[in-house]
This record gives sequence, structure tokens and C-alpha cells, in this order.
Amino acid sequence: MKKLLIAAMVLSCFAFSSYGQGKAKKQIIGKWCNPYTYKSTGELKGFEFKKKGKCSAVNIPSLDLKTWKIDKDGYLIIEGFSKEDNGEVVAYKTREYIGKLTTDSLELVVREGYPRLAFLYLNAKSIKKLVTPEVAPKEK
Repeated sequence: MKKLLIAAMVLSCFAFSSYGQGKAKKQIIGKWCNPYTYKSTGELKGFEFKKKGKCSAVNIPSLDLKTWKIDKDGYLIIEGFSKEDNGEVVAYKTREYIGKLTTDSLELVVREGYPRLAFLYLNAKSIKKLVTPEVAPKEK
């Protein structure tokens, strides 16, 4: 009986984590921009996560992003290419842990050592309500 209870608990943990991962994959679809850049320059810069794992950079010409995924451990992985200052194009890959994801914010954290915020992005639909730029926003 004890083994059956332990097995049920382990299976429920896997079920909850896969449910959370599926929910995150749906919730992350959209444009996510850096609020600090928006506050200081009025520009929306960040990432756009699309369905079927497609990804692009938002107003960052040096990045040619291709794909994104969330792995089983809750890490957001983005891949593509980056154009260096010398013109060389190199592979780009980042892997950051999703600390918090809401309809308005995406917090990526560093897990090594003590957990701390690495990057904060706000949903482009919400950023203009949540952040006041110090300069007039640039319209495109």
C-alpha cells in the first residue's frame, strides 16, 4: 500500500509538471519586451514567441532567431544566429530558467548559487500600461 501511494504521488508530480509546461507553452506565445529599454528609450525590444516553436527578435537587428522551446526542467531555450560587430554570423543559443510567467510578465532566473533575476520581460500588450518611458516612444 505504501509503495502504491508513493508511486501515485510521483506520477501526480509528473502530471502537474507536464500540465504546467503545456500551460507555459501557450501562455508564452506573443511579444515580450525589456521594460528597462522601453523606460529609457521608448523602444520595444525583445522576443516574439510564435506557435510551433518559431521565434524572432523584436527590434534587435543583430539577432536572427529561429526557434524556442521549454524543456522538461522549465528552461526556456532560444536558438538562432547573431551577427557580431565584425560582421561574422555565429550560432546563438540561450537557456534560462523560467522563474515566473504571467499574462503580463516573464521572469527568467539564474539558478546556480542563489536564485536571482536574470531577465525581466513584459508582454508588449501590457508594457505601455505598466511602464512610462522617459522619452517619447518611437512609433513604427
